[in-house]
Amino acid sequence: MTTIKEFFGSESWHKFRELTLPRERIIGGVCAALGEATPFSAWMWRVLFCVLLAAWGTGLVAYLILWICIPREKKK
Repeated sequence: MTTIKEFFGSESWHKFRELTLPRERIIGGVCAALGEATPFSAWMWRVLFCVLLAAWGTGLVAYLILWICIPREKKK
């Protein structure tokens, strides 16, 4: 697993720029996509969105925006 300092200073940043929603997903696939592209696992993203949901619904807004903006994975 890479650290935050290594993530922003390495080639891993390109994984984040090529973010796509996976075909096999639970709801929208946002957390799974972020989990693959960042050093944080998908469950950490889910917890963050749930905590932000309790903070005046900002987690839901952020999740919906990412769900709309992140392109779907292309068929192979």
